[in-house]
Amino acid sequence: MATKNEQVYVVAVDRQKAAQAAGNYELGDLPGGLAQPSAAARIGKAPKQDKVLKGGRALSSVAKLSPGQGLAIFGRPESRWASAYWRRTGGTATMTELLSYARQLIGMAPDGSLVVCLCGHAGQGPCVPLWAPRDEVGLTVQPNDLLLRFDGIVDDGR
Repeated sequence: MATKNEQVYVVAVDRQKAAQAAGNYELGDLPGGLAQPSAAARIGKAPKQDKVLKGGRALSSVAKLSPGQGLAIFGRPESRWASAYWRRTGGTATMTELLSYARQLIGMAPDGSLVVCLCGHAGQGPCVPLWAPRDEVGLTVQPNDLLLRFDGIVDDGR
């Protein structure tokens, strides 16, 4: 049950008209903590083709942000890059390093403000997330992308 003080933001998910990516991949194909989001969905060509993999019944439930949560978009190339980095580090890559490979990474700070992550890729050197404040946030997705929501990844260290 929601209260008046509860901060929730439903993120707009804009679909690009792109060709369907070849082949599906599952959460288990993602490395480390990326395979264990609190909610996840695979994007279809049309809304009725979306498939919620975890944490809800519709894409809109996966795309809801509460304080401390973040949303990441992983297409097939991004998941391959993250997996290659995971193997290169011997399975010791941090969650921040793995998330740095996301095509888009947005979130809600613990104080309820919306943020977008501007961290560089982990394979390019130190990976320090910089959460830049925004008045509103949205995601641009393509067919077969995975939309992943994680708890506790956004902090006040902006």
